[in-house]
Amino acid sequence: MSDSARVVKVEGFELRCKMPTVAGNALRVFKERVVLLVKLTTASGAVGWGETWAYPGPASVLIKTSLAPIVLGADATNPRALQARMLKVAVPDRRGQAHMAVSAVDIAAWDAFGHVVGRPIHALLGGAVRDKIMTYASGPLLPAGDDRYAGFADEITRYVQAGFQAVKIRIGASMREDLRVIREARAILGKEAFLMADLNESSNVRDAVLLAQAASDADLGWLEEPVSHDNLPAYKRLSKLLPVPLAGGESFCGVQAFRDVLCDGSLDVVQPDLALCGGITEGMRIAGLADAFEVPVAPHVWGSCVNFLASLQYAAVLSPRQGRIPFPLFEYDMSFNPLRALIYDAMPDADGRLAIPDGPGLGVEIDIDRLAEHVKDYWVLEL
Repeated sequence: MSDSARVVKVEGFELRCKMPTVAGNALRVFKERVVLLVKLTTASGAVGWGETWAYPGPASVLIKTSLAPIVLGADATNPRALQARMLKVAVPDRRGQAHMAVSAVDIAAWDAFGHVVGRPIHALLGGAVRDKIMTYASGPLLPAGDDRYAGFADEITRYVQAGFQAVKIRIGASMREDLRVIREARAILGKEAFLMADLNESSNVRDAVLLAQAASDADLGWLEEPVSHDNLPAYKRLSKLLPVPLAGGESFCGVQAFRDVLCDGSLDVVQPDLALCGGITEGMRIAGLADAFEVPVAPHVWGSCVNFLASLQYAAVLSPRQGRIPFPLFEYDMSFNPLRALIYDAMPDADGRLAIPDGPGLGVEIDIDRLAEHVKDYWVLEL
């Protein structure tokens, strides 16, 4: 290891931004966005940024107390070795918080590696197989209150005007209302656009099947997470009963969780979130496993600019899949999100595709000063 590539500083930034309205999905709503950004600095001054978003507070504690001794002094140009060492502390927690904390550090290590050698992450992963990717607008969030679909048509119209040719909507308020907005979205999008629906774990097997059957005229590309993500027997039943493809996996941590659903054929589309599953290193394991079963990967993308950019780099190397949907697809959260937009706010081109940045590391420089008003907690550890 070159001494200049040693990690000499680890910093944590907890970011919070208030939402303009209380909104969320069919099960839960939230008032603010919260993420943890992790910054690694090498002895030569190269910097890398990573992220986790589900539980930023506990992730901070875990990184400071358990992972920092492993990370400080590590070789930033060998993220796989670093991730393996970090996962050794996750033995009692192979599918949860530890993977989320590891995710932030792993993404940061890949970004730092890219800056050390002056290459984008996709080049370090073996080379991009595409320089643009079909992206889908994800939204809108469901506002709290009696009308969970207030402003729905206006939002879908906004997505079309922004250039998206694929949209995933959140549903789960009620069977009648769900069917209404599915058909409304299809009418706005037209027949050729791809339309997907996400129940966010708010339904059950029988109701999900009835909904998909009743919505057959809307030609859904997939139905996402109809039931709790860890109810594997229910997903097995759904895979046999649903008339549309079944997607999920955004809450899975570690490749072993994906092994189970791929081995039993429960999911037609797997959706790892790099900021939760174990980072880019784990994401590549998941992609390789999905390749073995010829199942498409469509990364789940939430949080800030860092996870967004890391997921773009990851999407650049994913295997294409045959079928009417041009996998891989890339998720573009269209809700209020200054934690992304203040750094990176590119929109799709006329073909609904998003260019993949080719700068060093994440492809775009992260200027934390642009996010300064949202930094609510900060810590630093050094050699």
